[in-house]
Amino acid sequence: MKNVVRVMSVMLVVAMLAVTLVACGGVPSGTYVNGDTSLTNTYTQYEFKGSKVTFTSYALGKKVEAASFEGKYKVDGDEITFTWEDSEGKEQSNTVTYAENEDGSLEIGPITYKKK
Repeated sequence: MKNVVRVMSVMLVVAMLAVTLVACGGVPSGTYVNGDTSLTNTYTQYEFKGSKVTFTSYALGKKVEAASFEGKYKVDGDEITFTWEDSEGKEQSNTVTYAENEDGSLEIGPITYKKK
């Protein structure tokens, strides 16, 4: 009986780890930057928290409101879809290619973003 309980316990732990790893795969988390953050201070960044995303553009260190948004995202295979409300309150969305690189960077569309 003890052996059966041990085997069942190990199987339960393995199953929980597998579910955790599957749930985490393909979902970015944290801040990713593309551009010059030191010299000209002109760059773009994505900040992912849960299912929410903030995209911010900076030119000479100042936020460019017209080129920034807050919304939600969803990863589906090799695509990521961003959804947000425009200045008139209308829902907008955009789907682009998406890949996670071995070095921890993300490719969103044709642009590579490095984790901050």
